[in-house]
Amino acid sequence: MGRSCRRTASSAFPPTFARICHIALLFVLLAPTCVIRAQDGHSVCGNLSASPTLTPFVEPLPILPTIDISTGVPITLGAYKISQSVHPDLPNTTFYGFGTSPETATYPGPTLEAQKDVRSYVRFENHITDAEHIFVVDRTLHHANPARGGVPISVHLHGADSESRYDGHPEAWHTAAGDRGKAFVTLDNEYPNEQPASPLWYHDHTVGLTRLNVAAGLVGLYFIRSKAEEPPFLPCGEYEIPMVLQDKQFFPNGSINFPDVGVVPDMYPQWCPDYTGDTILVNGKAWPYLDVYRGVYRLRILNGANSRSFTLAFSDPRIKFLQIGTDGGYLWKPVELQNITLAPAYRVDVLVDFRSVPCGSSVFLNNSAVDTVLSNGTTPTTNSVMKFNVVERPPGSPDQYVEIPEFFGPVPNVSALAAGAAYRNVNLTVVVPPKGNISFLLSDKHWVEPATETPHIYSTEIWDIFHLISSGSHPIHLHLVNFLVMHTQAYNFTRFNASECSLLLPYTEPSSCFLGPPRPPQPTEIGWKDTIIVEHGTVMRLLVPFTTRSGAKYSFDPTTFPGYVWHCHNLDHEDNDMMRPLLFLPPV
Repeated sequence: MGRSCRRTASSAFPPTFARICHIALLFVLLAPTCVIRAQDGHSVCGNLSASPTLTPFVEPLPILPTIDISTGVPITLGAYKISQSVHPDLPNTTFYGFGTSPETATYPGPTLEAQKDVRSYVRFENHITDAEHIFVVDRTLHHANPARGGVPISVHLHGADSESRYDGHPEAWHTAAGDRGKAFVTLDNEYPNEQPASPLWYHDHTVGLTRLNVAAGLVGLYFIRSKAEEPPFLPCGEYEIPMVLQDKQFFPNGSINFPDVGVVPDMYPQWCPDYTGDTILVNGKAWPYLDVYRGVYRLRILNGANSRSFTLAFSDPRIKFLQIGTDGGYLWKPVELQNITLAPAYRVDVLVDFRSVPCGSSVFLNNSAVDTVLSNGTTPTTNSVMKFNVVERPPGSPDQYVEIPEFFGPVPNVSALAAGAAYRNVNLTVVVPPKGNISFLLSDKHWVEPATETPHIYSTEIWDIFHLISSGSHPIHLHLVNFLVMHTQAYNFTRFNASECSLLLPYTEPSSCFLGPPRPPQPTEIGWKDTIIVEHGTVMRLLVPFTTRSGAKYSFDPTTFPGYVWHCHNLDHEDNDMMRPLLFLPPV
C-alpha cells in the first residue's frame, strides 16, 4: 500500500582560575547598574523588562509555507523588513523575513523542499533598506561594516554539503545598497543535495551580526527528501509538523526587546553573552496550540534560538518521543525518550503517538532547561512551549496507517572509520581582563587570526574538544561535514586550573584530572551530527570524516575560496569571537 504525502508547493511564500572567576565577578558588580539603567528605559543584558502578559494557547500553530526547489528552476528569496503578529494581544512585530516578494515574506521563512541528488538553485537577495539595524549594533566587535550603512546579510545553509562560495561565509555579506564583504562571491547558490535525507536550515551568518539577524527573524527550514531512503509508512502530510523554536522578549508596542546595554558596557556597549527571552515562539507564534487526531505525528523540530537550549517533555508521562533522526538524517535505530534536549541549531526528527489520549483532552509540550548561565534558573513563562488538543477525526476521513521500521540503516563502523585517523586537540576558552576584553575563543585564537584547523580533504580526524571555561555549555558546529560522538570524559576543573593534575594522563594515573573512564554517547548524542553540546568540565571526542557520508568524492572542490568555518552556535558567543576558519588542504 503506497501513498504520496508531498506537500503542495507554493511560490508564495586555557586561562587561570582567577581570571575565569573575574568574569563572574563582573556580572555581580554590574547588577546594581543594570537596575538603574533599566529604569532609565534601556534594555540591559540580563535584566530586560518583562514582556506584556500574553494568554497562552489562543492561536493555532502556523503551518509554514513550502517551496519545491527540486524542479531545476531557480528561485529567488529576498530578505525584507516585515510586520507580523505573534499574538492577538500584542501589536504587530517588526521582523526581517524571507520570501519571494515583500508581500509573501514571513518569519520564519518558507520551508524549502529539495530532493536528494537533484541540484537546486536559490538566489538570496537583500531588500532590507533600513539605514540602521532594528537592533543596536555593537561596533566594538569585529563586524560587517558596509561603507554605505544598511543591514548586511550572508545566508548559510546549515548542514549542507555545498561549495564554500555557496556556504554563507561570515565575510561574504552583502547589502541592499550593493556593498559586499571581502569573501563575497555570488548571490546565486547551487546546492547539490547529495547527502542523505536530512533536516537542514538556512539562517544569516554575517560576521559580528549573526545574533542580531537571527533574532530579527532571518531563519527557515530546508528538507532534503529521498524516495529511496524514506520509509513508506511514516506519518506524512498533515501528520508531519515542522516546528521552529525561538525565544524572544517584547515591548508593549510589539517590538522585540533586545539588549542595547551590554553586560560590561565599558568593554562592549551593547554585547550580551546570552540573549534569552521570556516568550516562546513556535513557527512565529507565542505559545500556539495544534489540534491533532488520535494518531502518530512526526515532529521535525529545530532549535533556532540565539542561546537558549530546550529540554522538552510532555505533560502526560504516557506520551514519549520516539526519535528517528537528528541533524544528519535518520538514526540507524529509533530511540524512545521521555525528554529530549535541543541546543541551539539542533534538529530532531521524532514520532509522537497520541492514540492513547482520549478525544477532548489536551497535552502540553513543556520545557525544563535553565535560561542561561547568567540566570542559572528558569523564567516561569518559558516552561511552556505549546499545547496539543486531541480532537475527533472528521467523518469519512481515511484511517492512518503507520509502520515504524526497527532499523533505518547500518550502524557506522566507528573502529573502521577511526583506523589511521589523525588526532587534533581544540579548546574552548575565554579571555577576561587584564589579558583583554571578554571574548569566548576556540583554542585561544580570534576569528581574524590565520587558520589553524587545516585538515586534508578526504582524511579522517579525531577531535578532542576540551571545555576549559568555568561554567556553561557550548554547541559546537562544523561546516560541510557530519561527525559522530565517540565519548565524553569528565575532569576536575578546579584541580586542573590549580595546575594540580594533567589532562594528558589517563584517569587511572594519580596525577590525572579525569574523574572516571570515558562515557559512551548519550541517547541524544547518537547519530550523525553537525552540532554538539560540549559541557563544562568535560572533554568530548568526535570522529570527523572530512568526506561525504557515502565516502564518495564531493562533486565540487572543498579547497577553494573562501573556505569554511567552525564555531560555537550560541550566536552571542560566535559574534565575540568564538569562530574560526576551517580550511581544507588538497588530499594527500
